[in-house]
Amino acid sequence: MLTSREPEKEAAKLVIDRLWCVNDPTSDGFETLLPSGRAQIIFSFQVPLDEHDPTAPQPRAGSLHVLQGPSTQPRRIARASQVSSCGVSLRPGGAGALFGPVIDQTTDKVIDLSRFWGDEAGQIQKRLKALESHDARLDLLEAEVESRLRDLAAAALLARGIERMRKGVAIKDVCAGEGLSPYVFRKLFVANVGMTPKRYLRIARFRDALGRLTPASSLSDLAFDADFADQSHMTREIEQFAAMTPGRLRASNRPYAGHVRDPSA
Repeated sequence: MLTSREPEKEAAKLVIDRLWCVNDPTSDGFETLLPSGRAQIIFSFQVPLDEHDPTAPQPRAGSLHVLQGPSTQPRRIARASQVSSCGVSLRPGGAGALFGPVIDQTTDKVIDLSRFWGDEAGQIQKRLKALESHDARLDLLEAEVESRLRDLAAAALLARGIERMRKGVAIKDVCAGEGLSPYVFRKLFVANVGMTPKRYLRIARFRDALGRLTPASSLSDLAFDADFADQSHMTREIEQFAAMTPGRLRASNRPYAGHVRDPSA
């Protein structure tokens, strides 16, 4: 069972995209997480979550509380964590309001949350686990995030900039509207979103296409609707961000947004 909702508190709305809880005792096998360009905070109540750092010489031990940095690449994971877990999906740029402008250091990594929040990460996990309902857990999660918010100025600026860029406004015009040079805007964007504006927009367009991709979809129509140059352009982008063809992705089992279940699962 999945419970998901948007934040209710005004300050949290600028930082949080969605709060979620999942409980599936039958979870086994593997699935692929597709890039979202967003960071997540995840608490597991049964199975430790593996830390992931492609640059590390060897994997670290698992943790029951992690920061999953903004993702730009597909990553295959075990589904065991979905037995019982909950988390917060953060808006692009929102993670900087929680952890400071160092989010580019977490991109495509999964890091023990205690590295940022110390012993409080474990205390929050225990408090969440003790609650009996998903709604109660989501309320506690939102309150904990809101209590840790730092300066929201950068998050608000980036939210405005991202909204305009996704509507087709050129980056130079977005910068002019905010009174920033392209260099300063790009530096702020990378530090708080975890990637360049261009790469984020590519991932956002990929996710838009993913949301429209159904077994009945016409790939040529989808390419047009999702603002790709043509179907070949869309195919190249999907193959890069999903590591599979559009046809295979269209036929895949996707129980949750951005999750592609292994055929054997």
